[in-house]
Order: sequence, then structure tokens, then C-alpha cells
Amino acid sequence: MADGEASLRRLVWKRANARCEYCHLPSNCDVMPFCVDHIIARKHGGPTVPENLALACTLCNSYKLDNLSGIDPQTGLITRLHQPRQDDWLRHFRWQSAELRGLSDIGRTTIEVLKINLGQRVEHRELLIVLNMFPQP
Repeated sequence: MADGEASLRRLVWKRANARCEYCHLPSNCDVMPFCVDHIIARKHGGPTVPENLALACTLCNSYKLDNLSGIDPQTGLITRLHQPRQDDWLRHFRWQSAELRGLSDIGRTTIEVLKINLGQRVEHRELLIVLNMFPQP
């Protein structure tokens, strides 16, 4: 790994406080390694620069892939996904126990596309909450 790439990875991890920037899962609470996500995928011309990188858990990253948008389940309209470098997380999301609620079209669409409230993911967060290992705002 080149020094510049390692430096970028360290910056992304530190900036995210070692939590997924989409679902807020702490990296030490997952058996799968986290990855540095291109918010706008390279396929779509997204550069490998700090402003276009986010820390993502394996599940969020695997559902997001190179998607930039999805369908808002409430309105049925095409809506862009949450962009961690651009959007205020608290403006678009709120926790209701272990389930994430979308406060906006962006929040609802991101939750839907990234399958953040998939049953097994909610159960995992419920356990982490009982163990006082999942950050609640």
C-alpha cells in the first residue's frame, strides 16, 4: 500500500471515529472488516480524495455498491443517498431504539437501499444496546 493511500485510510477511520458513517455501527462490534467507501463511486467519476470517502461497514457497503440514489419508499420518487461529507446525519436520521428512522427523503431512501433495518441488523443492534456497546444519541 502506498504511503498516500495509507494516510487517506487513517484519515477516514479517524474522522469517522471508527464507526460506519451510514448506520453508525462501531467497527469493534462487527466481525467483518470495514472499508473505505467512495461516496460517489469511481465508476461515476468519483475521485479518491478525502471529501469523497467514508468509512462503511461491510453490509452498508455491500448494499450501497455504486448506487447514488434509490426510490423513496414514502413518495416513490428517485432520491439521492445520504452523503456523509455533505449532509448532516442528524437532519436525515434518528434512532428509535435499534431501528433507524428516516426524517427526510434522503434518510428514508438511504435506509431502504442500504437495508439498514433488515431484521438481522436490528437484532444485532438490539444486542449491542443491551451490552451498552451501540452509541445512542
